[in-house]
Amino acid sequence: MKDPAKILAKLQRDREIRASGYRERALALLPHVCASCGREFAGKRLKELTVHHKDGNHQNNPNDGSNWELLCIYCHENEHAR
Repeated sequence: MKDPAKILAKLQRDREIRASGYRERALALLPHVCASCGREFAGKRLKELTVHHKDGNHQNNPNDGSNWELLCIYCHENEHAR
């Protein structure tokens, strides 16, 4: 049997690689403004913007960014708490 810790670590790495790819594309395509509260982000604070998948499917990452919106960490947390 394979080591569950190794499997989990690989899944985590794969998820981080996918996330960094679509996050960089979303930041290039979309204005650096939270789509919910309207706050603008720049410089070091840009890390507070997260990519939210509108349809909830993290595998749905079209090149035009139509399934993404940028949300600040607070609004993103609120969105998923619903």
